[in-house]
Amino acid sequence: EYELAAPELINLAAAQVVAGLALSPNADLVDLGCGPGVVGALAEPLLPQGRVVGVDLSRVQLELARERFRLSSRLSGLDIRFIQDDAAASQLRSRSADAAALSLVLPYADRPEQLLKEAVRLVRLGGRVAASVFGSPFMGAPGTRLLGQLERRGILWPDLELQFNERQLVQLAMICEIEDRRLDDITIEQIERELWWDSFAHWWRMLECFGFLPTGRDRLLAAVKRDLQEDARVVDEQGRVRCVVRLLLLTGTVSEGDPWE
Repeated sequence: EYELAAPELINLAAAQVVAGLALSPNADLVDLGCGPGVVGALAEPLLPQGRVVGVDLSRVQLELARERFRLSSRLSGLDIRFIQDDAAASQLRSRSADAAALSLVLPYADRPEQLLKEAVRLVRLGGRVAASVFGSPFMGAPGTRLLGQLERRGILWPDLELQFNERQLVQLAMICEIEDRRLDDITIEQIERELWWDSFAHWWRMLECFGFLPTGRDRLLAAVKRDLQEDARVVDEQGRVRCVVRLLLLTGTVSEGDPWE
């Protein structure tokens, strides 16, 4: 349901991560929090002699990822495998990858800095790390209207931490030092796209799947849902919801030593 709720958004975030890694044809790529394997699918044409390891705790997501590659990897020759493990503390060897991808994973981590540290640990010196996150504000006018409806009823956006601004993302990247290694040449790129959902129900389902709604508040959410459905700034004349979606792309190079020496 997560993948079906917003495939264009998921593909956009993954494509930006793959582009930010600047993969060589024989690169070893680790995809932390790989989900249904979208990053691997987009990286596959770029890695004719490469390897991909996807890491995720969800058995269901890994089954979807394996099914995605069951036929295509045989045809392309890509060496790809998926393992069930904690993406923030995996059993993979240190310095075993040339690049690490984290697509829409950091917003859902209890300690996002630990996920980035794991990426730094796994990538060889000079290798690349790229992560996509939800930029603030994430969903333009419809998202702002949703926030207003929740605040009117005494509830702040339940998962405001899901959204990052540029400063927060840079600060996060700067503290991710491990084993005397760190991220250097850090860049933050802002990506905006207008996406639309063909009905309010589909947009609302995306909010649920992506964790943007409070849990256990059915009566309150029913009232919010009713008001938003009647709001012309959320639903257009064709019954669709259009959002200017904002993503941030963090990229960096794994380096060693004191950057100020």
